[in-house]
Amino acid sequence: MSLLKEFLSQVGEGYLLIDKDNRVIFGNEFLIKRGILKTDFEGRPYYECLNNLTVVSCIAEAISEKKSKLCHFHHEDSEYSLYTFVGTELTVARFSDITELKRYERSRREFVANVSHELKTPIAVLKSLLETLYEEEEREERKAFLEKALKRVEDMRRLVEDLLIITKLESGEERIKREEVDLRSLTAEVFELFEPKANTMSVSLKNLVQEDIKVKGDWDKLFLLLKNLVDNAIKYNREGGTVEVKAYLNNDSCVLEVHDTGIGIPKEHLPFIFERFYRVEPSRSREMGGTGLGLSIVKHIALSHGGRVEVKSKEGKGSTFTVYLPLE
Repeated sequence: MSLLKEFLSQVGEGYLLIDKDNRVIFGNEFLIKRGILKTDFEGRPYYECLNNLTVVSCIAEAISEKKSKLCHFHHEDSEYSLYTFVGTELTVARFSDITELKRYERSRREFVANVSHELKTPIAVLKSLLETLYEEEEREERKAFLEKALKRVEDMRRLVEDLLIITKLESGEERIKREEVDLRSLTAEVFELFEPKANTMSVSLKNLVQEDIKVKGDWDKLFLLLKNLVDNAIKYNREGGTVEVKAYLNNDSCVLEVHDTGIGIPKEHLPFIFERFYRVEPSRSREMGGTGLGLSIVKHIALSHGGRVEVKSKEGKGSTFTVYLPLE
């Protein structure tokens, strides 16, 4: 134990060791200098030695549930992450200063948001000019060129829109409305939007959502979530394939499933597909016109509703995306 304490005294993070009787047996200088831990801590209950109520609550919750817990807190103009590991004889709490990381994240979000806002107007003007030229052009070879240019401008417009959405969702600034959403009606509206695209690819759309399945959520955000999932399900499907949407109640959650009979996702890619700009097949994604942000938007919308999203897939057999939304 003395060797462990000596090691923890030298590291650049805060460490707190608590015995099975909830008494502090060690705290390093990091915690004392930052004012998180009182100097006379040794042998006292942890809740008497800590100067931050959020820290006390996080550690207490981890110990009572007997499982590790991660949380974040603010103390004296700095931001920290706290990871509490609960063992049979010892509880270890690790404190990391994430002030610079949070500042960087805020700067990145602000930069992306500002750039996206600034790009919206010139893209709109460029699109309008190209549309005018296309309508007035009579030569087919030039019309084909202008049509390609319009498609690229539309790709840019969608990318800017998606960047604005994901930036707001990540920052937590996007206000989530709480209203009753009928998922069968929601699915019907999404299908109506994609019916021409599905017909072109001979893909069948099946609304298998049970009647009267309702959740408390933001209709616009849930529409966007389902729109992205159905768009991908059609885009990466095979000719003559199927897209099915189901929804049902399971304990205290509503489960929304989008299943397709498409090309599937290789298992080595599954852990990363909800990350921004991640593409399983970059060349095919560019050809299909995706921004690489759709599934990241899906993840953040689910999280903003207190839920989560999962995926199961098999190459050549299709994929199933499952969104869990709390009923309350």
